[in-house]
Amino acid sequence: MTPTVRVAKGRVRVDLPFKIPIGVAPATGHTVGCGFDWGLNTLLTGVTGQLVDGRVISDGRPFAYDASGICAKLHRLRAEREHLAAKHRHLERLLAGITPADSRYAALRTAWQRIGVEHERLCARIRNLNKALAWSAARWAVDHAVSAGATVIYLEDLATLEARGRRGSVNARLSGQVRGKIVEAIRHLAARHSIAVVTVPARGTSRYCPRCGQGTSVLMHCSAPDRVGERGWRWASCPACGLSGDRDWAAAERILARGLLGQNATRTHRSTGVRTIHAVVEGNVARARPRRKLTRAARRARRTRADLHPRPAARDRAKRRPTAKRPTRVPANSDNNSPDSSRDNPMTFSRVPDRRTVPAPPPASGGQRPAGHAPKPGRHQPYRTGHVRNSHHRTGFHHAKAAPVLTLAEHGGGPKQVTPVRVT
Repeated sequence: MTPTVRVAKGRVRVDLPFKIPIGVAPATGHTVGCGFDWGLNTLLTGVTGQLVDGRVISDGRPFAYDASGICAKLHRLRAEREHLAAKHRHLERLLAGITPADSRYAALRTAWQRIGVEHERLCARIRNLNKALAWSAARWAVDHAVSAGATVIYLEDLATLEARGRRGSVNARLSGQVRGKIVEAIRHLAARHSIAVVTVPARGTSRYCPRCGQGTSVLMHCSAPDRVGERGWRWASCPACGLSGDRDWAAAERILARGLLGQNATRTHRSTGVRTIHAVVEGNVARARPRRKLTRAARRARRTRADLHPRPAARDRAKRRPTAKRPTRVPANSDNNSPDSSRDNPMTFSRVPDRRTVPAPPPASGGQRPAGHAPKPGRHQPYRTGHVRNSHHRTGFHHAKAAPVLTLAEHGGGPKQVTPVRVT
């Protein structure tokens, strides 16, 4: 590729070729991975887990990328696009029915051209929003994998997704979004960190329990954890082991288990390099048991007599300087030449309150000043840190709500149970 000079928005730009060296991501031998599910409640829901002694262990902390606000905006823009397209076709039929000599032809053609320009502009806006959403979700997913030290990312195979019932209507809307673009963006960003991206079969990931399922224990889908008897699709409850959690979270755990346990069946496409697992290897996901803190009684039992009652010699060695005398307040009517003056005692006044109890005096230029700290000359106002209200007006991408990036927690010492594996 040769350098190219082009003009963009009134500026001369030069396109120069460059290369970024990337490492090789192995197809097998992974012990830490992240599994992501194309959720119904959120756009992406993921978990992180480890493969230890033939079983998958998860720390039980799901993370989600909620793009419901952006999806609602996209649905509104698509509806407006369809409305403009219908109006454009209607004007086109009217123009086809009259001749250019007709007095109405000029006005109809002007309206037809104007609606066509608006339609193209709206389509470009939807494409830009889809692209921004795809790269934002991909960056969020890859950041989670890098923070957890994962070497592989498992996703649902889009070709095996099925649409049934209400899930069908939701998938029909979500399928028109950015799933394919997100997969391509994840592969692109993960290659820079030598992280493999593998797809697994999606059939049955939301149906069976990730704790005790293995294709036998069917989850009960309900609307909320306190309404188990009511049919729904947001929440999942297992009648066998008592699992209660988000449906997308349970599906993400099963995706992670299918990937880590069946990584030996990974196949790489020769031309595209896409990696896929076609064989379904089922296995339960164990929950990591964090180390519990000692109770107060246990901490008291571990104390020795020397800790409770140290010897005088130890106290003397710990204290090598005398205790300073606490300064006292000097009366306002005291003599400055007295030995108790402020020269010998620096504490001569009480601390100024943080906030005034009465309104501050109005400025000389007129007007009123609210109660609070009186401004001091020559002192700059402190910069505001943290979350700023209405900060989205500067970013332009404020509808997405993503879980913060967390590192993989250390697993406690649990029972060394081997999860039985079933290959279908």
